[in-house]
Amino acid sequence: MRKICVITGNRSEYSRLKSVMKAIQEHPELELVLIVTASHLLDDFGRTVEVIKADGFTVNTVARTVAAGEDLVSMAKSVGLCSLEMPTILDWYQPDIVLIVGDRFDALGAATSAALMNIPIAHIQGGELTGTVDESIRHAITKFAHVHLPSTAQSAERIIRMGEKPEMVFNVGCPSVDIILAVDIGPRETICNKYKMNPAEPFLIMVQHPVTTEYEFAREQIRETLQAVAQVKIQTIMLYPNVDAGSKDMLREIRMFESGDGIEHVNKFKHIPFEDYTRLLAHCACIVGNSSSGIRESCYFGTPAVNIGTRQSGRERGSNVVDVGYDSEEIRQAILDSVKHGKYDPPEYIYGSGNSGKKIADILARINLTGIVQKSYIHT
Repeated sequence: MRKICVITGNRSEYSRLKSVMKAIQEHPELELVLIVTASHLLDDFGRTVEVIKADGFTVNTVARTVAAGEDLVSMAKSVGLCSLEMPTILDWYQPDIVLIVGDRFDALGAATSAALMNIPIAHIQGGELTGTVDESIRHAITKFAHVHLPSTAQSAERIIRMGEKPEMVFNVGCPSVDIILAVDIGPRETICNKYKMNPAEPFLIMVQHPVTTEYEFAREQIRETLQAVAQVKIQTIMLYPNVDAGSKDMLREIRMFESGDGIEHVNKFKHIPFEDYTRLLAHCACIVGNSSSGIRESCYFGTPAVNIGTRQSGRERGSNVVDVGYDSEEIRQAILDSVKHGKYDPPEYIYGSGNSGKKIADILARINLTGIVQKSYIHT
C-alpha cells in the first residue's frame, strides 16, 4: 500500500485538498497521512484544524510553523520553521509521496524538505499565473515537484514549457470544484437565516488578503474597499484576511471602521465552512476583494466578482469578473454595476467538472515512482 502524506496549512488550501483526501482514504491501494500546520492551528484564524477533524479526518501530527508578526520577516521565518519541523515528521512517517497544493509560503518549506529527502512530490495547481510572490513560490514548487496536477490546460502547457516531463503532467481540474458541484445549495432563505441576513435583500461577500509585494500599502488598500462597502450599504459577509504579511495592519483598519458607524451592515467571520461558503457564493449578489475564490469558484454560479488590485493578476477567469484598482469610488461603482447586472448565464466551468479528487488518487496509486526523484530539464 502506497503512503500519501498530505500537508495543509490554511483554510483555502484545505478546500482544495478535502475531496482528494477523501478519495485517498477510500482508495484500496493508498494510505493517508495528514500533517496540519501553520494558520490551521491559530485561534486568530479560526483554528481550522478542528474543522478538519470534524470532517472525519485523522490528523496524524501537527507542526507549529508560523512566526508571530504578520510581516515580511515573520513570513520568511515561517518558511524556515517549516523547513526545520518537516524533515523530522517526514522521517517518522516515511511516505511514498508528499502531496502539496498551490502557492502558499506554508508549502514551500514542505516542498524543499521532501525534495532534499528524495521523497517524490505531487503538486496540485501548478502552472498558474497569479502575481505577487505567490507566483514565484508556485513555480519554485513546480521545479521541486515530480508529479504535476494542474487545474487547466493552459497551466499544464505552462508546466511543460518550464521543462517538466509531459508524461508527468496531468490536467485534473481543481479539487475544490468537486465540493462546489456536490453541495446542496438549498434555498436562499436557509443560508441567509443561518448567517443573520435578510433573505429579501441582496448581500455581498467580501474577502481581501494582503498583497505581499505591496505589503506596506495593505492598510490603505483595504481602507478603500471598506469605504466602498460602507457607501453601498448592502448587507455583507466578510471573511478576515489570511496570515500573510500585512494582515495585522488590515485588521487594525477593520477595527477602526468597526468603531465608527460605517459597516454595521457587515458581519465578520474568521472562518466559514467551505460548504456554507459555497452556498453563500451561489446566492450572493457579488463577491468583492482579491480572493482566488472570486476567480476560481464564482464562475460556476455566474456570480459577479469585483476583483481588486494585483493579487490575482494573470489567473484564468470568466466573463463574470470585473477588475478594478485600489480606489473606493471605482470599487463602489463596480459593486453597484455588478449587483444590477445579476448572474452571468450560462456559468463557466473553467477549473474542471467535479471529479478531480478521484482522478488524483488514481494517479497517485498507479504512477511509476522508480527513479522519479532524479529530475532533469526537458527541452521543448
